[in-house]
Formats: sequence, structure tokens, C-alpha cells
Amino acid sequence: MNKLQCFLAVIALGLLEHSQAGFLPRLPNDPDYVQLSPRCSLYVISVDSSKWHRFGLVGAPLVKPSMFNQGEGVDVLAVPFDRTGRVAFAPVYIYTVLPEQYRIQTTRGLLQGYTSKAEAERLIGSTPVKRQIRGYDVWFFEFRVRNPFEENPFDRH
Repeated sequence: MNKLQCFLAVIALGLLEHSQAGFLPRLPNDPDYVQLSPRCSLYVISVDSSKWHRFGLVGAPLVKPSMFNQGEGVDVLAVPFDRTGRVAFAPVYIYTVLPEQYRIQTTRGLLQGYTSKAEAERLIGSTPVKRQIRGYDVWFFEFRVRNPFEENPFDRH
């Protein structure tokens, strides 16, 4: 019986690893899902997409660049942590104009199941806004962006 229990536990863990359950659904062939390595992936989603709302990230501190804010905006990287304080699932990069490749490359250090909160904060290099979403600690890291096409044409210095 002991071997059978061990075998069933291994099967159950394997099913959980590849299931749709968890903080974010893993949809096959999702164009927004970027797999960087076996333990490192992320979603790259436009602020105009409704997907990040469905993920429960409505409280993300996004700011769209516009002529009212002189073309300045804020992109956000949402990183979910499990109860042990490790990256739980694929982070979500919500961009306002275009995804910044530098930010995407920075996420290579966010290894799911390994990277701690302190390591994530050091890697990203900013102080996060912290929230509880669906039983996970989600840290929102903000990145200032600028869209020169949204600058106020009447603001001449």
C-alpha cells in the first residue's frame, strides 16, 4: 500500500502542475503567454485587453499616457507569491504603449517556485504596491513610460 500511495501522490502532483487550476489559467496557444524557460514565463498584455481584468488585477496602478498627463504613463508588472513567499505563477506585464523588451528580459530572474519576495524586489529595483488577490500576495511593480505622441501640443516651454 505504501508504494501505491506514493505513486498516486506523484500522479496528483503531476496533474496539478499541468492543470488549469491556480491563480491564472494556462491556456494552450495563448498569444499573450511567453515561456522564457521551464520555470520562467509571463503574460504580456495590453492595457486595452480585458484579460487582465479577468485575471483579477483590476487594482493594478496603471496610468495611460495622454495629453492631460504630458504623455507620461505607468506600466505594471504583477507578480503573484504563494504562502511561502515564492513566485507562484507567471507574472503579468500590463503595458500601456508597447511592451519594453528590457522589462521582459528582467523577468527572466523570476523563477516560479524559487524566487523570493526579497529577491524579486532586488531584481525589479522598485518598491511594489502590495495587494491580496484570490488568496495570493500580488505585488505590482510600476514602470514609468512616455509616449511623445500623447504630449500636450499647447504646453510649450
